[in-house]
Amino acid sequence: MLHSGAWLVGSNLGSQVLRLASNLILTRLLLPQDFGLMAAVNTLYFALVMFSDLGIWQSVVKSPHGDDARFLGTAWSMQMARASLLALGVLGMVLGLLLGQGQGVFAADTVYADTRLPLMMSMFALCALLQGAESIRLATAQRQLHGRIMARLELSSQLAALFVTLGLAWWTHTVWALLAGTLTGSAIRTLLSHLVVPGKPVRPCWDRSHVRELLGFGKWIFLSSIVGFLAAHGEKLILGATLGLASFGVFAIAGNLLAAAMGVYSTVNGRVIFPSLSQALRDGDETRLVRVYTRVQQLADGFLGLITGMLLMAGQWVVWLLYDARYHEAGWMLQWLSLGLLAMRHQVVEQLMFARGMPAWVTANNILRALLLATAIPVGFALAGERGAIAGVVLSQFASWPLSLYFKYRHGLLWGTERWWLPALVAGMAIGGTLHLLLSTWRG
Repeated sequence: MLHSGAWLVGSNLGSQVLRLASNLILTRLLLPQDFGLMAAVNTLYFALVMFSDLGIWQSVVKSPHGDDARFLGTAWSMQMARASLLALGVLGMVLGLLLGQGQGVFAADTVYADTRLPLMMSMFALCALLQGAESIRLATAQRQLHGRIMARLELSSQLAALFVTLGLAWWTHTVWALLAGTLTGSAIRTLLSHLVVPGKPVRPCWDRSHVRELLGFGKWIFLSSIVGFLAAHGEKLILGATLGLASFGVFAIAGNLLAAAMGVYSTVNGRVIFPSLSQALRDGDETRLVRVYTRVQQLADGFLGLITGMLLMAGQWVVWLLYDARYHEAGWMLQWLSLGLLAMRHQVVEQLMFARGMPAWVTANNILRALLLATAIPVGFALAGERGAIAGVVLSQFASWPLSLYFKYRHGLLWGTERWWLPALVAGMAIGGTLHLLLSTWRG
């Protein structure tokens, strides 16, 4: 687990560094409005992806049949069928955007009123088909904790996307460079999944018993993914219809910076922690399961607490030192949004819920987050404008804590796993406060 995790963390850290470096260069070549437009495209597409999620990869990782050729062939067939429906969904959304723009449904200065959005969105139908064609051996590599292979594949596709994006941005100075880079990364990832991931050849097939197993687990993933998307990304849908295009682009920059920390944590959480907990359950070793969970929860708490504290106290300097004045408003946004990182610590116990075959608990958590998000952002915006809306985003991320704590209490996991996040947060704030004072003195 640790060897695989090291490769995945290293890969994701390298990927986030590349992404941040490219975004820094792109802010010199593009406008804040361009980042807002691309953020809207990504959010709308991701909504469709999550709304059609069947948990196929999670099923392969968790299932005792995860190494069976017919099970894998059936999973791959379902993956490709889902991709085709997803592509049709993208085109349906494009039609809805065109009709809405024609009827004047969207406020004039918002991202949804931009005439470039429907055409950019339509290109993501190709992205859906490319992702559906990925080899199912990627799921088996995750099941078997082949971190080195996954890391190389991720970095290769990221580098390809980076070169295309920067090259076209320098040449055209238009938002289309961002779209071209995304499609290139998807194409390279799909190609490499067939060329470099080891394993026996898998042919698409359709086995009804395996379909029932995949859907039996996937129905909860499906529901959880819908409310999970609304809980984690619903603010972009709401803010995209509320803020001006340039302000939404600045918000996207703050989100991209925060994603550097979130990406590393989410990679380890989904591709190392969940497979490790699933393996302990398959072995029937309850003692080992508790030991593995306790250890990874404590590590997550230390990491998230430190990063949250540092960004809360000194996060604005990341923006002020790296970006020009057009993007400086992203500084306070990054500080406030960093509190959401601390809320993510209970994603570890949610992986345990999945591993135990209890995804309904995760669904309930996401419903709580989504409900508070849907109410807190409009209320916050009405009371305090942009800052109130951001405060609503942060508050909503903590809505699931009571239910997660109750789950841990029921399974005897509470007291050993709630001791580290607060000291880590305080330590991070001390470090961040010191950095803030030193940088203020240096700049002043």
